Amino acid sequence: MARLTHTQWTHSVQELLRLDAPPTTLAQGFRADPAQSGFLFDNEARSLSVDEALWGAYQRAASELAGQVATNSAKLSRLLPPVASTAEERARTFVEEFGLRAHRRPLTAEEVEAYLALYRKGPQSYSGMPAFEAGIRLLLEAFLQSPHFLYRVERSTRPTGNKVPLDDHEVASRLSYALWNSMPDDALFAAAREGRLRDREGVIEQAKRMLQDPRARGLVDAFHRTVFDVPRFAAIKPSTTRYPGVSARLAEYAARENSLFVEDVVFEKQGRYSDLLTSTSTFVNDELARIYGVSGTFGTDFVRVSLDSSQRRGVLTQVGFLASHATSVDPDPIHRGVFLSERIICQKIGAPPADIPPLPPAGGRTNREVVESHTEVAGSACASCHATLINPLGFPFENFDAIGGYRTTDNGFPVNAKSAPRIGVETRSVSNAIDLAETLASSQAVHECYARHWVEFLNGRPVANEDQALVSRLGHLSREGQLSVLDLVVEVVTGVGFVNRHPEELP
Repeated sequence: MARLTHTQWTHSVQELLRLDAPPTTLAQGFRADPAQSGFLFDNEARSLSVDEALWGAYQRAASELAGQVATNSAKLSRLLPPVASTAEERARTFVEEFGLRAHRRPLTAEEVEAYLALYRKGPQSYSGMPAFEAGIRLLLEAFLQSPHFLYRVERSTRPTGNKVPLDDHEVASRLSYALWNSMPDDALFAAAREGRLRDREGVIEQAKRMLQDPRARGLVDAFHRTVFDVPRFAAIKPSTTRYPGVSARLAEYAARENSLFVEDVVFEKQGRYSDLLTSTSTFVNDELARIYGVSGTFGTDFVRVSLDSSQRRGVLTQVGFLASHATSVDPDPIHRGVFLSERIICQKIGAPPADIPPLPPAGGRTNREVVESHTEVAGSACASCHATLINPLGFPFENFDAIGGYRTTDNGFPVNAKSAPRIGVETRSVSNAIDLAETLASSQAVHECYARHWVEFLNGRPVANEDQALVSRLGHLSREGQLSVLDLVVEVVTGVGFVNRHPEELP
């Protein structure tokens, strides 16, 4: 039983009630979910519990939504079946049809009767309403509070070998929440009803269809926003003294560039992960064009441009990453290196020791020299990580200042961007960020890390030992250029671990 995330709840309510807009105001009243230590995304089932505060918020939201719909004839008409010979017959049809969508599976006969018994109590609860509408209002409240709506309940228990195949409706639900963050649509329900999700070909067909839907673009954007740590962009606040030409909206522009870039590579160009790491195309407005040194006339609208390939390659040489991993005046090779190690290579860095003093003043040295002298002292607690794991991944970006502008000198000295980072099991010599981007794009470890992120995100759980074969295979195919990003997603949602439960989950 995996509880819906607040985003999934919002989207599901909109789809279930056929609302014109998502009820985001109600969801904003839900208490925030805690972050699960060691898990990058916000959909890890182990951390998605329902406490008293959240349960109360669900109840209030259900009451509010049911009242809005049941007292509005236009909204209610979108949900009701055709008029039947009796109100009871019409209510039964409503329970069966709406219940299928709310529970995301056909209701049992016992469930239908239980909901009808509740429908009959509607006039007692809402005496000022017509009896039929009062019953429907109470039903809506009940469906929105049902654990079968609030959770993705998987009840399959019949093992086949070392796995427990999910039934068609459970596969449909996994697909819809993985690719859309919402409930199945009518086409997916039909595929489940007709038994077309029992084999890999049927799941592939639906997954490819769903990835063409606009909702998939939002999901892919959300994934990359997390992997590339776009929320960190909000902290971009360069010194106005050092960078007087930068506006207060630079963080906003950087986030917009990232979204447009990812969407263009993944959907418009059907690109691969390597393209995200090495593409010279991006989207700029007038302010970003100035930082990138792109000639031409630009305004507030974002347009696609090609950047200088000798200076820029992929998302890691874009303003967002560079400026969000910098101080207000200088680049920050330490945090640039930590980000690459943990997010791009999946090499975890241990927690730093307490009471670390800040970097000293430059004193006639380059930024790199200051960092080296402060963190790579032989025998110090810092040197073991900084000299081998962190700094070698951060120093190739020394050609970029605190707002992501390209530079060849630092404090009057030539920039030294050469390094020898460890990437997976290999140590590779690189001359600068361009060289590093190409090296990362050719690394098996980097592609496996990207595949690992997708496996965790789409399954809503940490990678298990049983997933490693899939991660390795997808990493290899991605590195060889045989899988686009969307192809990789399809491979994950058709994998054994996605369409089956593990026997250890059985009661």
